[in-house]
Amino acid sequence: MPFDAVLKMMATLHKYDEGSFVAVKGAVEQVLEKCSYIQCGDKVKKLTSSDKKKILKASDLMSQNGLRVLAFAYRDESDINSTDYMKELVYIGLIGFLDPPRLDIKKAIVSCKNAGIKVVMITGDHPKTALNIAEKVGLVDDTDQAVINGLELPDMKSLTTEWKNRILSTLVFARTTPHQKLDIAEIFQQAGNIVAMTGDGVNDAPALKKADVGIAMGLRGTQVAKESANIVLKNDSFSSIAEAVGHGREIFNNIKKFVIYLVSCNLSEIFIVTTLGFYAPASTMLPMQILFLNIVTDVFPALALGLGIGDKTVMTRPPRSPKEDIVTHQEWITIGVYALIITLSVMVAVICCKLFITSDHNTLNNVAFVTLAFAQLFHVFNMSSPKSKLIYNEVTSNHFVWYALILCTALMVLVFMVPHLRLVLGLTVMTIDVWVVAIVASLIPLVVIQMYKIYSNYTSS
Repeated sequence: MPFDAVLKMMATLHKYDEGSFVAVKGAVEQVLEKCSYIQCGDKVKKLTSSDKKKILKASDLMSQNGLRVLAFAYRDESDINSTDYMKELVYIGLIGFLDPPRLDIKKAIVSCKNAGIKVVMITGDHPKTALNIAEKVGLVDDTDQAVINGLELPDMKSLTTEWKNRILSTLVFARTTPHQKLDIAEIFQQAGNIVAMTGDGVNDAPALKKADVGIAMGLRGTQVAKESANIVLKNDSFSSIAEAVGHGREIFNNIKKFVIYLVSCNLSEIFIVTTLGFYAPASTMLPMQILFLNIVTDVFPALALGLGIGDKTVMTRPPRSPKEDIVTHQEWITIGVYALIITLSVMVAVICCKLFITSDHNTLNNVAFVTLAFAQLFHVFNMSSPKSKLIYNEVTSNHFVWYALILCTALMVLVFMVPHLRLVLGLTVMTIDVWVVAIVASLIPLVVIQMYKIYSNYTSS
């Protein structure tokens, strides 16, 4: 009889010339229920209730030390009915073995807690063994010692509100069956949680299927568990789950930065064309200039943001709601503000040039073009997270961003240096003072937004 997660025992029946022999091992409580005798040296005695208490006490002591305990028993008779051989067993003894948790699990659990992820242990081990392991990995502390034994869990259909609340507040479940694992996952889901469940056995398949994210073990997991899961861990490491969550959040944030940057730049172009149409109609942006900006100064920095390593503080923030849009209402407002500030920088350059340098329409158009191009390039640094450092953050440490800026700057210089390209884009040779006005004005969005971030961080701290 192979190991059964419900019976928590396994047995083998052996036939030989003089009779039959049954060998049994499993959880202490379950094995003792099937035992009627105890082996004492070379003699077999009747197993008394006092003996059982001593055995259970010894098992508890071993479990408290973090050992996984197995009880062993046998039956040796001339003729044993193969359909009912799990009774009248002779108890032999206990074996405690150490199965220490990996050293990196404690750090991973801390990371999950900081990220707003509740880690729950559901095991078939003895409650004291489970609690000992939970303390070693930092899942519980001295003030949080509650363990629910699967033997005391009522049926799912008869669960009271009090029991549901107790389950939701418990971190360690011991002596559970696969069906109870499924029920616990369902209770957490009913409470509005997104549940990720790990498992490796055939009996874990229903729970893996029920969970929002089923995670099977790739090394020791059964084929059934792997096929039921959404994710298979190749190294069976819990730390891989925490790292995957962090990478997933980083990718999501990169996508969000990509969208915010691209939309704010394109929206600023709409505002600038509209504003220049009223202020200086003859100097408004040309279609080829807008196309050049969309292809060059918008796309390459945006792609670089998408390739970044991401913000390393993502695992210190609570998870987002799955109902939340990629770009929230507040972020749409932020996009509008970014676009207005970029528009303001272009208009400052055009107005200053018109008032103090020249009112030539071609020059004003070129000033608007150059200011907008470099304002968008500098704007990529505004995509760093609000709490990040000013100089060193996930954007400034992204070498793809610097490659994109160098490439775009080189292309901007190229279109002004090559006469044919200047003609296609409607550009002219500008004097040094005009270039200075354009470059200085293009820094306005970067300076204003970074100053606001510094102020916000200062006031929030």
